[in-house]
Amino acid sequence: MATLKMTERHKAMAYVLNREFGYPMANIAKLMGVAQSTISSAIKDFEYQRLIKNLEQELINARKELKSLGYNLPDVIMGE
Repeated sequence: MATLKMTERHKAMAYVLNREFGYPMANIAKLMGVAQSTISSAIKDFEYQRLIKNLEQELINARKELKSLGYNLPDVIMGE
């Protein structure tokens, strides 16, 4: 099989097909014209990116909530 670079959209599609629709990685690989190992790597990569984005959103939400409670960034680092 040719080694093709998968776009972020292709990675997302592979993730949804596998994790949400239950398609086997081998079938997704055949559909997309890549090796099964490429699909496996793409799905793992997409999962990591998804987790990072979810954590970034959690940090944003935590900062907003702390600010609404009256907490502000300190002017200096504590203990210095």
